[in-house]
Amino acid sequence: MPIDARTFSGSSHDYGKVVDVAFGSSYDPAEMAAVEPFFATFDVIGAYDGDRMVGGGAVWHTMLTVPGGEVAASAVTAVGVLPTHRRRGALTAMMRRQLADIHQHGDPVAVLWASEGAIYGRFGYGMATVNALIEAERSRIVFRDDAPPTGSVRFVEEQEARDLLPALFDTVRRTRAGYFARPAEYWNAEIFHDPPQHRRGGGPLLYVVHDTDTTDDGFAIYRISQEWDARGPKSTLQVYEVEGTSPAATGELWRYLFGVDLIGTVRARPQPVDSPLLWMVSEPRRLGMSLGDGMWLRIVDVGPALERRGYAAADELVLELRDEVCDWNAGRWSLEASREGARVSPTDREADVAMDVADLAALYLGGSSFAGLLAAGRGEERTAGAAARLDAVFRTDLAPYCPLIF
Repeated sequence: MPIDARTFSGSSHDYGKVVDVAFGSSYDPAEMAAVEPFFATFDVIGAYDGDRMVGGGAVWHTMLTVPGGEVAASAVTAVGVLPTHRRRGALTAMMRRQLADIHQHGDPVAVLWASEGAIYGRFGYGMATVNALIEAERSRIVFRDDAPPTGSVRFVEEQEARDLLPALFDTVRRTRAGYFARPAEYWNAEIFHDPPQHRRGGGPLLYVVHDTDTTDDGFAIYRISQEWDARGPKSTLQVYEVEGTSPAATGELWRYLFGVDLIGTVRARPQPVDSPLLWMVSEPRRLGMSLGDGMWLRIVDVGPALERRGYAAADELVLELRDEVCDWNAGRWSLEASREGARVSPTDREADVAMDVADLAALYLGGSSFAGLLAAGRGEERTAGAAARLDAVFRTDLAPYCPLIF
């Protein structure tokens, strides 16, 4: 019997049992109950073998910061198939159904963090951000200057963090592509929900806020995993998020985190590839920075997606796109870009560049260059000099960055 993908109609517990098995996790009813208000906002589909659910996939809707503005986005999460039904087309059926539903809903892009990147590239997702991991011996990190602090850092309890952090985050998230708006249900389920099983042996989440005079202008979230041996403390400080509304606030929060006593290792993930820490410390290599794929993005509707993005230069180019899943994107598109906006329309004119929709997704937030894609054997330059022109149009000042995995 073929696998059917359709709207999920069971309870959150029914869904959680299937997806937890797909991820090799132990189902916890109390955990599912805690995130139920967030789950209730999801659009959910299931993969069915007859009447039996064998897989699922969900999306929640948010606003994604893009160069020059924001775009409505579907955040894809909790996608999995039971191991008994792998290689039978269940995921393909779900992903095609999900993209059709997102298209109908009207979100021009979809985003996700991939458990395995090879899976989602098959469905038109491209690597939109690069994720940096910092793992540093605290004692080896020396900051380049000893400028006196301009503010102070204080601990806040969870309730005060709930009152302060969302507003601070909303100020920051509009400054760099890749950030997404967080509804209250997200804050409750993904940030302030901190049961012991999430801690992996570490302590509870700690919240600190930076302030200058009477103005709060940044925060950090972290936890400490204690470890000692005969030579003394070698605990790990795991940084979950650092957000400052100014470079000074961001810098002082990092100085605080690297100044916590009794710590052997400071680990931070994800971080932007152009982290200011690279220029703040005297020996950047001591940060132990490594790179991997970050957030993946799918262009669901090319016209609205490109029109809601800002551009660094004025130009007109014709893009030829291949899209085997969302066939309404396939063909040639005229991009008339300017600093004030863009107009995108289908065209019969000859293409300046050609690429797969996943490659356009990699360019979309400014995290990759078309020249880089060409060097990797991806895409085609049909008009001489078009790659440089396209890169000039899509250029961003800061690398895109998604601060939390969802």
